[in-house]
Amino acid sequence: MPGTEINGNPDAMSAFSQHLTAPTMPPSLMQRLGTMPSLAGLFEGVAMSLLDKAATASMLALLTKMTEEMVTYSGKVGAAAGAYSAADVASALELASATVKVANQGLSILKQTASSLNQADSATGGTGDTGAAAQSSTVQPDSV
Repeated sequence: MPGTEINGNPDAMSAFSQHLTAPTMPPSLMQRLGTMPSLAGLFEGVAMSLLDKAATASMLALLTKMTEEMVTYSGKVGAAAGAYSAADVASALELASATVKVANQGLSILKQTASSLNQADSATGGTGDTGAAAQSSTVQPDSV
């Protein structure tokens, strides 16, 4: 994506939500949790084996939580993109409807104006002249 912001851009949001995937769980995590701790060896070996099991379980829980959050986030972004698209369509329809209303009102005003001009002409018996042509303005040069 060329931009750094996807807010309000349904195409970018949709693309982002489709490409958002969680990392796969390493198979070694599941295998290590399934085995028994090693009880052979010194006390340090047993403690390290138990610590390894705890760290593995903690890492598995973290990756599981991150995967759930990424799936949830991807769904939310996809839903937001759909909402933005729906809002865009609704706004476009509202704008088109307002444009038609304004055009109808403009036509109505033009019809009323034309009708009133025709009524004024027929009432005065005029031909549509405003009377400016009837007044003659002659300029006579000054005599020297």
